[in-house]
Amino acid sequence: MTCALVVASGAPGAAVPAGSVLPAPGGALPVGTTTLHLVDTARPDPFVPDRIRELMVSVFYPATGTEAHPPAHYLSTELIVGLEQRLGVELPGILTHARRDAPARAGSRYPVVLYSPGAGVSRILGTGLAEDLASRGYVVVTVDHTYETGPAVEFPGGRLVRPAEAPNGFDTAIREKYIAARLLDFRFVLDSLTRLAAGENPDAEQDPLPGDLGPVLDMERVGTVGHSSGGYTAVEAMHTDRRIDAAVDLDGQIGVDAAFGRAVTEGTDRPTLVLTSSQIEEVGDGNPSFDAFWRSGTGWKRHLAVANSAHYDFTDMSALVPAAARPAAARYVGAIDSGRMATLVHGYVAAMFDKFLLDRPDTLLDRPITDPELSTVR
Repeated sequence: MTCALVVASGAPGAAVPAGSVLPAPGGALPVGTTTLHLVDTARPDPFVPDRIRELMVSVFYPATGTEAHPPAHYLSTELIVGLEQRLGVELPGILTHARRDAPARAGSRYPVVLYSPGAGVSRILGTGLAEDLASRGYVVVTVDHTYETGPAVEFPGGRLVRPAEAPNGFDTAIREKYIAARLLDFRFVLDSLTRLAAGENPDAEQDPLPGDLGPVLDMERVGTVGHSSGGYTAVEAMHTDRRIDAAVDLDGQIGVDAAFGRAVTEGTDRPTLVLTSSQIEEVGDGNPSFDAFWRSGTGWKRHLAVANSAHYDFTDMSALVPAAARPAAARYVGAIDSGRMATLVHGYVAAMFDKFLLDRPDTLLDRPITDPELSTVR
C-alpha cells in the first residue's frame, strides 16, 4: 500500500497552516530534521545493475534554536523546499512538528535508531514515530529503499525514482530480493552515520549539515524499528550486524512466507519487541515465524497485540485518514482511535529503547500492563 498525498498550492504570501495532523511528540525536546543523499560507490544497485546504489534518508534529532527554522513539510523533502527557496515564501501543505535543518542539541550524545518502512511504502509514513523518539532523546534515521519504495523516492533537484518493474508481481522471489537489498542498505546507512559521527559529511552533494549533528550521534547505542517488511528488516539486521543492540518489529512476520530469516533459524541473542495488530492476529500468517523465533532466540523478547487495530495503524496512515473515511479504509486502519494508537505505539517503542539502549529500569515494559487495548501474546 502506498500513500499519495496532495499538497495544496497557494499564492505568494499565503499563510501557512499551523500545526500538523500528526500527533504531537511525547517528549520534551524540540525536534530538528534534515535529509541526506547517500551513495554507496562500492555496490551496484541490485535492481538496476548499471547504476550504483543510492539512498535517501531523513534524520530526526533533538534540536535547539528551532524558532529560527521553518517547519518541515510532511510530503516533500526536495520539491517543495526548492520552490520555497526560489519564491521566497513558505507554501501551505501538510507540515510536521520538526524544524528543517535546526542545529542539533549539543552537550549530549543520543542513541541512534534506524527505521525501515513496509514493502513498497515510503519512509514518510514513519515520520510521527521518528519525531516522537527524537523528542525523547534519540536520533532517528528513516530510510527509503530505492527501486522498491513507491510511488517514488525523491532525490535532490526533484529527481524521482519509481519502483523497478517486477515481472512476476509481488511474489516470494521479489520480496526476498527486497529484504536482501534492505539489509545491505541498513549496513551502509550505519557506515555513513559512523562517518558523520567522526566529523565527515556523507551527503553526496556535500550540502551543509545542521550544526553539531555529527557530535550528538552515539554509535555505541543503536536500535532498529520497522513496520511490516521493515519489521522483518529490523530484526534480521540486528542478527546480522553486531552494532545493533535492540529491535522492534511492528506487525511484520520474521521471514518471507515459509522462508524464515536467519534471526529465526539461527536464533538471536539480543532483545526484540514485537507489536502486532488484531488484524494480523486474526489472519495468523505471522505465527509460524514468531513461534520459531521464540524457540530459537536467547535474547529478551516480548510480543504484545493491540486490539481493534489494523496493519497500517502502526504508521502515520492512521492519523492521515479522516474519521469519516475510516470505515472505507478498514482494510488498512482499524476502529481504534488514531491518537490512542499513537500513544500506545510510541510509548512502547520508546520504552524498548529506553530499557535496552539507555538502561532505564522503570519503563512500560517493566510494569504490569494496564492499557486495556494491549494483550501479551508471547
